[in-house]
Amino acid sequence: MLNDGVLHSNPLQKTNADYLARQSKFESNVRSYPRKLPLAIAKAHGVWVTDVEGNTYLDCLAGAGTLALGHNHPAIMASLDSFLTSGLPMHTLDLTTVVKDAFSETLLSLLPNQGRDYCLQFCGPSGADAVEAALKLAKTYTGRSNVISFSGAYHGMTHGALALTGNTGPKMPSPA
Repeated sequence: MLNDGVLHSNPLQKTNADYLARQSKFESNVRSYPRKLPLAIAKAHGVWVTDVEGNTYLDCLAGAGTLALGHNHPAIMASLDSFLTSGLPMHTLDLTTVVKDAFSETLLSLLPNQGRDYCLQFCGPSGADAVEAALKLAKTYTGRSNVISFSGAYHGMTHGALALTGNTGPKMPSPA
């Protein structure tokens, strides 16, 4: 439970099985990773994750967003702390902010010709959103309706992203 901004858990629930049972109660059956990785992560640092039973694992999923620096990298944590306490807006969809403007200018300056031949596309927070945007852009630019994807690749769980994958597992109906 959340109390005073701090997450507290029932100390009697100590096993991975306990947390997975609660997850099954709280969440839909669409989730996929817990079926193959039946653990509840208690903490993470760098490339390592530790479950609620104290077992430590190499995070081969790369933290789904922590690939470059790992979990809780000190430089990232300091930057996040600074941003979170700055009062700057965090969620503005595609509205511009001072931070977004500075980021855009810096990113474009790194491209050939100072980025004058390019424009940015800010997608949603998931890779599937980026795949959806890329599909729309490719179809708009080429005027074609078909796309080619690699067999066995994972593109996300949105309708368009799932249409690209040859893997049948994610396309199967969720268990009741």
